[in-house]
Amino acid sequence: MTCGRTLFGATPSKTQQFDDHYFASIPDRVLKFMSETERRLYTLGVPIKCRHNEVAPGQFEIVPLYETANIASDHQHLVMQILRNTASKHGFKCMLHEKPFTGVNGSGKHINWSLGNANQGNFFNPTENPASNTLFL
Repeated sequence: MTCGRTLFGATPSKTQQFDDHYFASIPDRVLKFMSETERRLYTLGVPIKCRHNEVAPGQFEIVPLYETANIASDHQHLVMQILRNTASKHGFKCMLHEKPFTGVNGSGKHINWSLGNANQGNFFNPTENPASNTLFL
């Protein structure tokens, strides 16, 4: 049964092949929440790169720009607090769990990271020159 919200114990429709959600426009009510969140984060110095729907119903993502680890860590704490506060103001519940519902794709709070520097770039990208790959030994 598709009713626009999660029913506990109900099997996800179409076994979660939710192209209609992932590729759709963000609903107006959610967009207002996300836009306010982004404005608040911007005033706190947290740069947001983009926003989009996730695969599972009712899940959305904002993507902060990559930063150095210490700054990104501080910003992640700000992001979580602002998300919760702004969600409450808009009548939403912000769940940051990785997989809050059994049988439904999880897309909760996660962090993408990479290892590299300005001189060598991505540390996990070996070159054709064996001498320059000593980092991997």
